Amino acid sequence: MKYLRIIFVLLGFWSAGNAIGQDSTGIGGTPYKEMAGGQSNAYLFQEWYSGTVRTSDDQVHDGVYLRYDFAKDEVEYKSDTSLYRVSSGVSEFTIPTGTDLYIFKSGYPAVSGQTEKSFYRVLYDGNTKLLKKYTSPIQVEKASATREIDQGAKLYILKNDKLNAVQLNNKNSFLKLLTEEKNKLNYVIKEQQLEFDGDDDLVRLLEEYDSYKAGRGGN
Repeated sequence: MKYLRIIFVLLGFWSAGNAIGQDSTGIGGTPYKEMAGGQSNAYLFQEWYSGTVRTSDDQVHDGVYLRYDFAKDEVEYKSDTSLYRVSSGVSEFTIPTGTDLYIFKSGYPAVSGQTEKSFYRVLYDGNTKLLKKYTSPIQVEKASATREIDQGAKLYILKNDKLNAVQLNNKNSFLKLLTEEKNKLNYVIKEQQLEFDGDDDLVRLLEEYDSYKAGRGGN
């Protein structure tokens, strides 16, 4: 009996320790350990932020401490003291930093080495969409990121189920996609003095474009 009690106690400790290491978020990631030797991953932010994760079964997990590894296109999150990674099964996640809200989604057409599983930041989510693919960490946060701050980031306009690469310093790269409203948009650019030195100018242009299209019944 004495030995049985010892065994039960040991089993209890083992179960408790095992439970601490379990993923309590329900996301179903894979256990992960930080890289040895002080090496760091290509995180969009080194800091952890409490955000949301939407899995492919449309379940939303709120209050998850997470980071985004843009190089591997993976979400890393904490559960208690353990780290986990998700390489598939996540359709959307958000990172509210206090300065801006970063919304990332996947499921877009494959383009330029990216797949349908690749995550893009959604800058404008109208009938026409503006997406950003990060290639370097964010060093300086601004609600309207300038060309200088996000030099390596790639912008895409999603129209008619096709991702089209565009550049802020090349108006023709996006105006040629919006040709049916080109004259009106040129007026908007002049009237609102859009310089396209930040993402927000292109967002405003796409808002006007979608508005004009909706006013004409989408034709």
